[in-house]
Amino acid sequence: MFSATPGLTERAYHSIDTGNARPIKVQPYQVSPQTKTAIEREIQDMLQMGVICPSGSAWTSPVVLVPKPDGEIRFCVDYHKLNAVTRPDNYPMPRTDELLEKLGRAQFISTLDLTREYWQVPLDESAKERSAFTTHVRLYEFNVLCFGLWNAPATF
Repeated sequence: MFSATPGLTERAYHSIDTGNARPIKVQPYQVSPQTKTAIEREIQDMLQMGVICPSGSAWTSPVVLVPKPDGEIRFCVDYHKLNAVTRPDNYPMPRTDELLEKLGRAQFISTLDLTREYWQVPLDESAKERSAFTTHVRLYEFNVLCFGLWNAPATF
């Protein structure tokens, strides 16, 4: 089960600043029986890992499944309406050209491909309720950072 790493400061948690915006509620999208089965399978996996939990939030966003090139599916949430009222995190992202310039004299270069990288970052309590997503089964919320949130790349 997921638990926040002991000793992390408050800054290590991702927040979603929506100012004084009223909760946004979007109904689940209509999906095929096969898609419902895939959503249920993904939900069970995420529940077992502690990535999500059942929710009673007033905020809701619908689920979308996006096919990957390898035939797998990517479980996503359509956060367009939430993102529209989220204040941007103006943390400066590094420039690619500057990063490449720094690597110019490197003798060794390695890469790291993290699986479900955003899930390494816990959400603060108010962000959890805003991350709520609705399915044909019920309402859930994320305990960790998820793909699709406006400020997720800057936080990660």
